[in-house]
Amino acid sequence: MLAPFTPYAVIALVAYISAIARVLTYRRQGSRHRRHVSWIAWALVVVMGGSAIELALHAKSIGIFEAGSAVLLALFLFGVRGNVARLLRSE
Repeated sequence: MLAPFTPYAVIALVAYISAIARVLTYRRQGSRHRRHVSWIAWALVVVMGGSAIELALHAKSIGIFEAGSAVLLALFLFGVRGNVARLLRSE
């Protein structure tokens, strides 16, 4: 049974789902394939998916800080267009 959603839970759930969709729809378009980056992207999708599932089951335990971190993660991933390697790159 799904838990009743609070506004923070809805915000975090939408952020997690949109971030997952952005990473999964990333197109390389000629860039090199880096195995370690693809494993990190896979782990990121798994963790965000698990967080979204846990949030759907236990929505009362969410606060403003978890919702904020989910939104920031989604914003970072949209800022780099789903390219996890650009998140990891140091300039």
